[in-house]
Amino acid sequence: MPAPVFMAEDLGLNPIASQLFKDLEMVHEIDRAINDSLPLLINYQLQGGYFTMPSARTYDAGVLGFGFSYLPPYRIYNLGFQFFDHIETTGNYWIFHGVTEGNFGHLGFGDDAERAANIKFILLRESDGFPFLPDLAVGWNDFLGSCRFNSFYAVATKQFLPYNFEATIGWGRGRIKGAFGGLAWAPLRHSKYFWKGLTLAAEYDANNYRRHPSEHNKGRSLKTRINGGAQLDLWDLIHLSVSSIRGENWAASAALRYNLGSTKGCFPKIFDPAPYKAPIDTQPLGLLRSQNALAQELAYAFKEQGFDLYTLYLVPEAKGFDRLWMKIVNVRYREEAEVRTRIENVLSNLSPSNIATVTVVIEADGVVEQEYRFRLEELRRYREGKLGEDEFRVVAPMREASSKPSEYEGTLLFKRRKPIWLLTFRPWLRSFFGSSSGKYKYEIGFGIGPEGYLFDEIYYCLWGTYTALSSTQSMKDRDVLNPSRIINVRTDSIRYNQANSFHLEQAFIQKSWNIGHGWFSRIALGYFEMAYAGVSTEALFYPVNNDWAFGFEVSSLLKREYFGIGFQHKVRKLTSNGYEYFPYFGFQYFAEFYYQYKPLNVDFKISAGQFLARDKGIRIEGGRTFESGLRVGLWYTLTNAGDVVNNHRYYDKGFSITMPLDIFLNKSSRSRIGYAMSAWLRDCGARAATGKQLYPTLFWERFNGKPGAF
Repeated sequence: MPAPVFMAEDLGLNPIASQLFKDLEMVHEIDRAINDSLPLLINYQLQGGYFTMPSARTYDAGVLGFGFSYLPPYRIYNLGFQFFDHIETTGNYWIFHGVTEGNFGHLGFGDDAERAANIKFILLRESDGFPFLPDLAVGWNDFLGSCRFNSFYAVATKQFLPYNFEATIGWGRGRIKGAFGGLAWAPLRHSKYFWKGLTLAAEYDANNYRRHPSEHNKGRSLKTRINGGAQLDLWDLIHLSVSSIRGENWAASAALRYNLGSTKGCFPKIFDPAPYKAPIDTQPLGLLRSQNALAQELAYAFKEQGFDLYTLYLVPEAKGFDRLWMKIVNVRYREEAEVRTRIENVLSNLSPSNIATVTVVIEADGVVEQEYRFRLEELRRYREGKLGEDEFRVVAPMREASSKPSEYEGTLLFKRRKPIWLLTFRPWLRSFFGSSSGKYKYEIGFGIGPEGYLFDEIYYCLWGTYTALSSTQSMKDRDVLNPSRIINVRTDSIRYNQANSFHLEQAFIQKSWNIGHGWFSRIALGYFEMAYAGVSTEALFYPVNNDWAFGFEVSSLLKREYFGIGFQHKVRKLTSNGYEYFPYFGFQYFAEFYYQYKPLNVDFKISAGQFLARDKGIRIEGGRTFESGLRVGLWYTLTNAGDVVNNHRYYDKGFSITMPLDIFLNKSSRSRIGYAMSAWLRDCGARAATGKQLYPTLFWERFNGKPGAF
């Protein structure tokens, strides 16, 4: 028997309520229509497209993709990341199959290769709220470097959802020459089975194969410009494609894509404790509840929630209502909102009823960062559900950290010392592209070492790495075609890797201070990285709830020997007489400005000063941090070094990616893993590590994943 259908009138609702239900149903239908779409097609360069041509469609923000394409006579390795819904970025590594590289092919480099960077700006998407208009985009293929496959294009794509049909028309110049287009049909997209992602497609290929100067010799012939084939999208994760190409061959690709930006993690956080709810103990301090009992209750509850309580003071106030002051360290959670909520739950259930306020100071990596100040009345209302989280943040906002009470101001109820010894172990990877003896070189190993605090105040780090597997032994420490003509402060770094399997990478101490009123400072001394050691000092102005910060850093550095812990006092430089060695003492200094655009969780950093090779200029960095904690960034450096690569002035540039480790865990973690790569390993714009910098420590301790929630 079918289930009965109830209308608003059947439920006895008044006309106003009935209209509300109708409006909600209309909104639901509109949202469903806006979000409905055909399977996204991907071309052989990992762009939104068909087979060789692009379309105006693209991924959602936060999607990271990898892929390989067999596109005779090329083999293409692809990487893509979507910074925003309207900006698509991809990178390709083209291999000219069967064409030996002219300079180093005989040395082991093998077939000729080309690196390409592509960008597409989507001017309009149907999901923007205009379903009757097509998607519109403009893009540039291979716009950096030697630009062998450079193209500019404009393209429009329209989905006809009732017919499961898609059409594209565009125009390009460069390798893509003139008009192009594509058609796609997804007849099974409403199926419940895996073949719902099957799409049949055809395109008009406008690549200028016959006359483009950089084309592979075996790729110049052309029988037809119509390429036809099929694509299969499996679970929005795996993408497979096969098609004809130029009427002469078959091409195929496989890609893996995943939205790391919005992921909640590979596993549910089943080992995270539930927010504290019981037992409830609001008994006033006195005969029935001693100060020691309160301290033990709070220490145990915070420990269970993933925090360490280090200091607890009772500060007398007027009228017998005293104040609690405590300092805690977050050892588990990576979002400030999560930290705050759990603290509120502990305090609302355990604060004595004769306490007026509770001050909670947060510390991380030896830096006292910020505090929360809660009134007892608000904690009680929060426990009873009369005060919501958003309201609580308004009436008790994050504040600048207050100083610890003196022995004359309050009574010390609890104190524990920071750990002297905490052993850390993790794997690591270094990689190099474009060696004369091969396209890709790597080192794989692990790092191990203790870190902790001396005298409860001074942070130290002792970190060593061991290389378990390496293919870098045949690499040279100089570029034969484009040798660096400034002092070699970074281009010799491979010699450190080749000197020994074990490296003492870090052995430094650091002391940090919260000076007050938003000012922080630190001083660090020791071995900061494999190549440099010295002393560094930094000052930072970064008030609570600010979108911006600025600071200064000055470092005196010595270049380490390639083997051991000694120092070398001369560095090489290529002159008209060949390589010569000159006295060297490293000195880098920077004025730095930081800005966060919170609605999009986008951050910027500008550093102006002197770099390791004594070149002066600025380094501009920008990145976006997603709800998952994933951060992807880019940098570009402009200096007066005058470095030249392939007859063009070179400025250091590259990308970085860091992500929370707990994406792959079943419990929360503050740890992050990262990777960074420059376009070329050069000496211009080089900068040495100098310990734990202040801004990243504060940034991540104040970070919230949802845009606008900083």
